[in-house]
Amino acid sequence: MSDAKWRVALLIYNGAWASTVFSSLELFHSANLRQPKDQQFHCDLLSSDKQPVQLYGGHSINGDTMIGEQSYDLIILAHYWGDFEQVTQQHPDIPPWLAQQYAQGARIAGINSGIFWAAEAGILNGGRATTYWRHLREFEQRYPDIQWQANQASVEHEGIYSSNGQNASMDLSMHLLEKFCGPSLAASLARDISFDSRRTNDVNLINIAGFRQHRDVGIHRAQDWLDERYTESLELQHLAKQIGMSKRTFIRRFQKATGELPSRYLQRLRVEAAKHCLANTQDSIKTIGMGVGYRDVSSFSKVFKSLTDVTPREFRSRLRPSHTHTTSK
Repeated sequence: MSDAKWRVALLIYNGAWASTVFSSLELFHSANLRQPKDQQFHCDLLSSDKQPVQLYGGHSINGDTMIGEQSYDLIILAHYWGDFEQVTQQHPDIPPWLAQQYAQGARIAGINSGIFWAAEAGILNGGRATTYWRHLREFEQRYPDIQWQANQASVEHEGIYSSNGQNASMDLSMHLLEKFCGPSLAASLARDISFDSRRTNDVNLINIAGFRQHRDVGIHRAQDWLDERYTESLELQHLAKQIGMSKRTFIRRFQKATGELPSRYLQRLRVEAAKHCLANTQDSIKTIGMGVGYRDVSSFSKVFKSLTDVTPREFRSRLRPSHTHTTSK
């Protein structure tokens, strides 16, 4: 993607955790799907040599390219588990390259223990950072000139970012997207990723994020609008006008991009919000139904069952079987 606005490097090396590599890669890809062409990220899996990289889980992968003269706007350092002394000996070119990139203006993000590369490069001396708790004592001894913040989930210091756990690493990635793309896009992605925070194996849950895997920026804008106003009555004519389309064109493009009619997509949003309330509150089903946009409990229950195969009461009972829901009527 030669015309991308931002270049991102995801540094891979022996012992790196694949989950912290590919979760970031897919998050930036999701951002690209919602952005116009002049606001795109180009992401490289970057290694220090041509040899396959042995990931923590036992699989090996090859980088897209090697470290060299190319410049990056953001460099993400994957979480690592193993012997730090050994991995620095295996990849001696990484610290000086990282220091050079930072001097040229790149932002550096160390996911959990990945921050040790920034410490090894000397660009954190006198600064603050956090890391995965199991490595904190070792890092304090190895890099005494850094103020290690044990109780902070994420830390930013002069363009260098660090996190101290898997959940914190996702928060860090979202924070970086907000820095580059603004709060609206970051909030939209966050809603899709965490909309349904409680899952069970025997209930058909809907992944709203799956309806975002398209490149129609206008429809992404419409989805953003619906995400924020799903409790309100939907007037297709008004929504189409908001994004500069005729009603007919809007419906056609929305269905082509998402596979759903706008009205059905709205129902899915409401049901996902209702699931969260059913799982995490003692509110009555009637209150929840009205809270997500339905005028009566019968309509709410009918739509809920059509999308989940269970009634709201059954959903709540399966999710929290040990509770008696005196407020469910």
